[in-house]
Amino acid sequence: MEPVAEIAVDNRQGAAQIAERAADLIMHRAETIGSLSPQEFRRNLCDFGWSLIRAQPVMAPLVNLVNRVLWAIEDQQTRHDLVRAVADTTEAFKHQLRQHALHVAEGALALISDGITIVTLSHSTTVQHALRHAQRAGRRFRVICGESRPILEGRQTAAILAEYGIPTHLVIDAELPAHIAQAQLVLVGADMLSTYGLVNKIGTYGMALTAHARGVAFYALCGSEKFLIPGFRQLEQLDRPRSEIWAEAPRNVHIRNRYFDLTPLELLSGIVTERGILPVAAVEAWLASTRLHPALAREPAHQTVETCP
Repeated sequence: MEPVAEIAVDNRQGAAQIAERAADLIMHRAETIGSLSPQEFRRNLCDFGWSLIRAQPVMAPLVNLVNRVLWAIEDQQTRHDLVRAVADTTEAFKHQLRQHALHVAEGALALISDGITIVTLSHSTTVQHALRHAQRAGRRFRVICGESRPILEGRQTAAILAEYGIPTHLVIDAELPAHIAQAQLVLVGADMLSTYGLVNKIGTYGMALTAHARGVAFYALCGSEKFLIPGFRQLEQLDRPRSEIWAEAPRNVHIRNRYFDLTPLELLSGIVTERGILPVAAVEAWLASTRLHPALAREPAHQTVETCP
């Protein structure tokens, strides 16, 4: 299977992990097209970047990665400078992903006190790092984790947390509201955060509604690489295999299988970033300060080297 196709069907890894893989693919692409003219190099890499974004259209780190690469090669005129700019940018991006995870975990520590119950869902390495960090800091707490249908990646989270020695209960997704009503904190990861809301594993919106109604703190753990740059038109998420819901469904039963939902920002208590815990308004101001490359301002109609300016 082609590397981009592998990313498209990856339904286990989180946005940060997929972005690291994408950074390696962009670097490999740059090395293989280094003999092209500077203009052709930029067009080809732009097209390849779009193919990565389309592969996982709701994962903002891919947009940010491609955006940074395109700006980095904007004015380079030699093969050496073009490839070196891609190498420096992709390595810096991967380093930033890892550093942000550490800083977010440190920021989340202020939310986690002894004896509390925390509710989460899905498989977020950012949430797992934060909980592990809190445990190492001496905090004692228990976690309720939703199984995260349809592919049940919540099981993976539960197994990892249990291996750390964190008391963990795995429950069906429909039971999460009852547990949130008795919890003190809800922590979720993020695939994308924009002025429209938080994109995360399906079920997040319902959790946020319950937490808001019950007065339970609800925080998204979200490094800035997951902020969607203003001006980028968010792409439609992909429909996933109907067989994951009902393999032997009658033909006249329409099955819609989507992995992500959108939670309005006003339902969040705050967002834990590499700069600490921030209110939604501060993140919106942060979003406004980023700059979108012109080649990403509109999606090309088709995939050829002529599509990107």
